[in-house]
Amino acid sequence: MIRERAANRSKGVALMAALILILALVMVLGNIFYRHQIDISQSSAALHSDQAMLMVLSAESWARQRLSNNPSMDDTDVDHLGEVWAQALPTLPLEGGFITGCIRDLQARININNFALYTPESLELDLKRQDDQPLGLANLWRRLLELSNIPYTHARSGALVDWLDSDSEPVGQWGAEQGDYDGLRIPRVVANTLMTDASELAAITGYQHSEVLALMPFVTALPLSGRSSLGTAININTAPVSLLLAMAGSSNESFVDVVLTARNERKHFESLAEFHNELERTLPLTRREIETRWPSGMVDVRSNFFQLYIDVSLGDTNLQVTSLIDRRKDPSNPTIMAREISVVPKMIPPLNNSVNNMDLDEEVDLDEEVDLDEEVDLMTGTQDADMYHMQTACNAIGV
Repeated sequence: MIRERAANRSKGVALMAALILILALVMVLGNIFYRHQIDISQSSAALHSDQAMLMVLSAESWARQRLSNNPSMDDTDVDHLGEVWAQALPTLPLEGGFITGCIRDLQARININNFALYTPESLELDLKRQDDQPLGLANLWRRLLELSNIPYTHARSGALVDWLDSDSEPVGQWGAEQGDYDGLRIPRVVANTLMTDASELAAITGYQHSEVLALMPFVTALPLSGRSSLGTAININTAPVSLLLAMAGSSNESFVDVVLTARNERKHFESLAEFHNELERTLPLTRREIETRWPSGMVDVRSNFFQLYIDVSLGDTNLQVTSLIDRRKDPSNPTIMAREISVVPKMIPPLNNSVNNMDLDEEVDLDEEVDLDEEVDLMTGTQDADMYHMQTACNAIGV
């Protein structure tokens, strides 16, 4: 009896030891397989990331070719939305993803670095100008802010000048240097140099984040060089309607109508003289008044700075890249001045269908009259051809 109990106990211990050994083996193998899957996932992500970056570099080469002075691609003496570069890159399917992109003209915006060219005397002169006087940068800035429903004071222009200029002396009674920033809830150091990104405008005293967000579609931060001591001019062929209204001054909608009508009928202005001729033919102003109000330093028909937007989705990797392209030195071979890369987390895209987004509990008035043609246009994306022509490629694809 004792021997049988000892034998049974020995069998139980052996069985327990075997079970423990099997459990340990399963845990080790599970850990090995888990680490193997992590290694495969990381290798795949790294491979997709490298492939996506190569796609971005290829897209940059595509953009540089479109912006070169090749006669079949672009005429660098005049830039407009009817050129090849302004057409969006169609969504190109890739194995496991896609790539799309567009090019926008940065000189269709106000270069806020132009404020660095102001002296106390020139700023004082511009701040006193009225809407029917020569177009100055400070006056243009005032009009844009007012059109954007942003309260304007001369301090907004003065603080911008002092943030950009190289000295530590206020530009005038409206200026703001380091002493004005030390007492803020979040103190900051005045840059006293040019901006590299227009979003830096939010750091300047007097500007709220919500205001800067409203201004971002109309401003940019570009190097100061060009054919004029006034800095980077605005391309009248690509400027948006809101900026045209700010440039109009007392001419208001008449100026905008002239520009948009010419851009729709002839697609663009071939030269600044042609732009002035059209204004002289339509507006009740003399040629001298027109050339003084919209001078060559503020308005142009060509651009040297462009921004490329590229969206590459490959597997679980999604890269969104913006590249700054400069063609001042060599129009035949534009230069990539800067590149900003954003890695977007993989997520479920929101529903765009208005029916799916509709609140089902909301009562619908079935007796309400509906313009069927307008509804069809909205659903199919077919709108007036002239209106589409006035849009940039980036606006057309929703960027």
